[in-house]
Amino acid sequence: MEVEEDALYYITEATLEEDDGDDEQAYQEVVVDSASSSDQDEDWEAIVKRVKSKKSRSINLITEPAVRASTTSIEPTLTQRSEVVDDFVRNFLLRMGMLRTLNCFQTEWYEMAQTGKLRKSADNPSLPDVYSQNRQLDKEIEMLKAETEGFKEAAKIAKEKYVKMKKERDYHRMHHRQTLQEKNRLIIDIKRLRKHYASYEPAMQQLKQKYETATREKMLARLERDKTITELNNLQSTLACLQPLSDNTSNPQPVPVVTATIPVTPAREPVTHDTDSVRKPAEPVNEVLPTMAGKTKKEFSFPHNQANPYLTYSALPMCAHLTRTGGFKMTNSFQAHECGVSRLCYHPTKPLAVSCSDDHTWKLWNIPGGELLMTGEGHKDWLGDADFHNSGLYLATCSGDGTVKIWDFTKNQCMLTLSEHIQPVWGCSWHSTANILASSSMDQTIRVWDVTSKHCVLTLRGHADSVNSVQFLPYSSVLCSCSADRTVSLWDCRTGLCCHTFYGHEHSCNYATVNIKGDTIASGDSFGHAYLWDTRGQTEAMTTMQFGSYSLNQLTFDPNRTLLALASNDGTIKMHTIDSQKTDQLEGHNEAVQTVIFDQRSAMMISGSSDGVVAIWE
Repeated sequence: MEVEEDALYYITEATLEEDDGDDEQAYQEVVVDSASSSDQDEDWEAIVKRVKSKKSRSINLITEPAVRASTTSIEPTLTQRSEVVDDFVRNFLLRMGMLRTLNCFQTEWYEMAQTGKLRKSADNPSLPDVYSQNRQLDKEIEMLKAETEGFKEAAKIAKEKYVKMKKERDYHRMHHRQTLQEKNRLIIDIKRLRKHYASYEPAMQQLKQKYETATREKMLARLERDKTITELNNLQSTLACLQPLSDNTSNPQPVPVVTATIPVTPAREPVTHDTDSVRKPAEPVNEVLPTMAGKTKKEFSFPHNQANPYLTYSALPMCAHLTRTGGFKMTNSFQAHECGVSRLCYHPTKPLAVSCSDDHTWKLWNIPGGELLMTGEGHKDWLGDADFHNSGLYLATCSGDGTVKIWDFTKNQCMLTLSEHIQPVWGCSWHSTANILASSSMDQTIRVWDVTSKHCVLTLRGHADSVNSVQFLPYSSVLCSCSADRTVSLWDCRTGLCCHTFYGHEHSCNYATVNIKGDTIASGDSFGHAYLWDTRGQTEAMTTMQFGSYSLNQLTFDPNRTLLALASNDGTIKMHTIDSQKTDQLEGHNEAVQTVIFDQRSAMMISGSSDGVVAIWE
């Protein structure tokens, strides 16, 4: 088989020279966010697709119907017939606009056809297919040129948008990096400030402890001064009585008497009763509790009843001008305990108050500022009640651990624990003129303690259920108690017998209190009912009040005996005016109000709730 020379090929080896110039250039790596680049590519492909679809629709609108039909997705199958010469000539003349030539051609052509001078096979041949294909190709070329121009315009617009978006991306990326740098710088500054402020915390704690210690020492110094002055007055009175009458001269020299003056604001002065027509009643001389130090048990004799100095007054002169007509408003509140406040008691002469709580502690507060002065810890269970000694130097507390403790403010410690109750102790009360304390317990008994000899001198039995509260009538040896057996009773401690029992409550009686005159008892039960009783032995209640279905936790008379405040489980304080029988409602606590008390002048009221908050009302 012969092979032509033009069909032979030759393979030669060639070596390409390496271009080392590119390696000398130092390139910097550019970190590209893969997520953002993929998003941009997807956006670019979507843009190109939209441009193609838009341009194809615009081109199809301007092209001929035949071309639009040919560009459809499904093309129909057509049988093309070869175009004859005469049709080709006619189409050519029409396309070129040679109408007169076309008329002449048709006139002559039809004449020849009529006369028979034309033969169908030889004189009228068909045009070759190549001409038809050339015409279609020309149309396709025109259509492709139009599409190319449209793509050029779309590419130009897309390029401009791409450049704009790239600039915006670079701007936002730079702004994001600046924001991250500022954020990191702020974090560093915040950490530095926290570290700086943390160095102040020990100093603040130390200063707070020094302030509390100084305040406590100041208060203890005042109490010790009052105690010393009282002892000095007692000694001077004794010396004046023992001085022989023969030594008296015609002009006797008065015996010097030292009186205690406490620098406090006028609203917080000790209680006085001076009037123009009535002399001030003499304050009873109290045996001061340091005699408790004696450990020998001596024979006990209950003190005789003394005349109540408030019996001769229809209204207390000290607070007659402070009678409330517009109600009280909350002026201050503070978180006293982590657990609920069960009871409050006010100091006899100074603006101090003690709060008892379920957290096993009691706290001494300055009123109305709310500064903490002292904290007492020692009980093993919740505290139920507290009461100040009439001298103000000692405090008695009772607890769910079944004990009663006596606290000495001068020594800042517990000086005596009484533990003969076998169940929780609900209430305690000091005698007005003696070192005698009464306590009520869930064991259905009331115990009377001689604090000087440190033993129980009397046990009162008669209630059929838990004794919830106990209180001495002012300047009297009579005790008022209330019980869960729905009764209120009066007890004579000299005989140990029940003087009278009041019936009327249909539910457990939670608390009973006596006004300062000692002639009216107010009691409240667990179903919102309150009663006023006459201590002179009337069996029927003087007044019956209904304050809803919520339990009444404590009741207290104001010193002027015109208002009765009731602490309710619905989170409000009911203010009942005794004369007009009008009741107002004070709102401010978020949970149940457990206790409410007045100060000595009836100008201020203090309340405590189950959330550990103590509120001041003025």
